[in-house]
Amino acid sequence: MTQLPNSVGRPPTRRPTLAVLFGQPDHLSTSFQTTQLAKALRAHAEVIEVRVTASRAGGWRRLLRRIYANRIRPLWSQPASEFVLYANDGCADLQAWRGGRQTLLYWYDAPADWSRHPPQRWVDRLRCRNVVTADHVFAVSAAQVALGRRLRPGREAGVHYLPVGVDCAVFDPRQARADRVREKYRLPGGPIIGYLGYLASWEGKFAGQPLAEVAPDVASRTSAHFLIVGFGPALETFRARVTALGVADRFTFTGYVPDDWLPDCLAAMDICVDTLEPGFHSEARSETKLKQYMAMGRACVATDLGENRTDLDQGGAGVLVAPGNDGLLKGLLTLSGAPEQRLQLGEAARRRAEEVYAWPKLAERLAHAAGLGGTAR
Repeated sequence: MTQLPNSVGRPPTRRPTLAVLFGQPDHLSTSFQTTQLAKALRAHAEVIEVRVTASRAGGWRRLLRRIYANRIRPLWSQPASEFVLYANDGCADLQAWRGGRQTLLYWYDAPADWSRHPPQRWVDRLRCRNVVTADHVFAVSAAQVALGRRLRPGREAGVHYLPVGVDCAVFDPRQARADRVREKYRLPGGPIIGYLGYLASWEGKFAGQPLAEVAPDVASRTSAHFLIVGFGPALETFRARVTALGVADRFTFTGYVPDDWLPDCLAAMDICVDTLEPGFHSEARSETKLKQYMAMGRACVATDLGENRTDLDQGGAGVLVAPGNDGLLKGLLTLSGAPEQRLQLGEAARRRAEEVYAWPKLAERLAHAAGLGGTAR
């Protein structure tokens, strides 16, 4: 008699259930990353999505919405799950949403070193408490891992490193259509220096400002053109600045573009830029845009800080430059005149994205550490 494999006749293994809390609107980076992670985790668990976004209204209405989201709604609408995952990006309180579950925190952003400077704002105190109380914290940077462990004496083992990832099937240079972007925006034939991101302002500065400041020197020494892909409150400030510097004709601003256009926009760039300012917040970041640049096989110029250094393999998969305009200018001038180097760095960046930052690999690491299943890598 032929013996059947042991697996035949066994009931299928039941997968754990995982509720994923979304605390920000979908167009923001934190929610985008949570969506990508949740998608990859479907290979390990039954995922239930729960929206806990706060009201956009101000004053007492927003306060009431926070109270409702954290203290009232969880009393009657707790999802039927064994685990709950939250990205610490809104006003959800993991203590209120625990309900006997294992709590997992995907910690995307740390504005300050809370172990040395306790948070003052209500929302930051809430987020800090989430780091302290979660069963497992998945921090996106080495700086955050160290901070999380300082905040959890005796429970340091519950803090794990899990950088921001990328969907390498979506951000795939073999599938992208750079030609339609070049045609739509009438881009010139010289090297295209690109920047992707939400254009916000803080402390008198705006996102992408270093690129604007070095543009006159780049324009005087190369035929490069700048492509800025993104939207936000600082978009008009960015436009006004390059106009004042006399280089408006070297810039193309796309404004908001739908997600399915992003790979095409990146494919139209020859050099992709990611600038950071020195400080804890920069050291603690794991840049979404940089992973997308890498997956698209672009030659990257990035500030030599924190996770940027790790992402670009200590300079093996991109050009790392000193903080400030001088370093950025040097990196841009070097790559503008080196098409072969751009190609080599882009190929190395794509390989690293596939090997290290692809979401399925990161999801497997999370699943193993949290007890959802999977194999550590």
